[in-house]
Amino acid sequence: MISDEEKEKIKEEIVTEINSILEKNNESYRMDRVNILKTNETVKFMGNYRVYDRKNYNSVSGEINSFLKKYGEVNIKSKKIRDSGMKFTTVSFNFEL
Repeated sequence: MISDEEKEKIKEEIVTEINSILEKNNESYRMDRVNILKTNETVKFMGNYRVYDRKNYNSVSGEINSFLKKYGEVNIKSKKIRDSGMKFTTVSFNFEL
């Protein structure tokens, strides 16, 4: 089991890196947190982000996915959204340590 200090470090690293990638690609959305689900054997990290410019989606998600894979197997789901005339793709991810 990983320590609380390690969990906080991983959460901070994920938010910082994903926001850096979003900013580098001129995306307006910023991720504010990563959630944790703790079980007896594992700790599950869960988060989501948005990509507003659909032309950027492949490069942004590819870079973020490559970063997240350093933690092991990552489950990723994306969905195109149209809300009040705005179009964006929302991406959810989770992985266990």
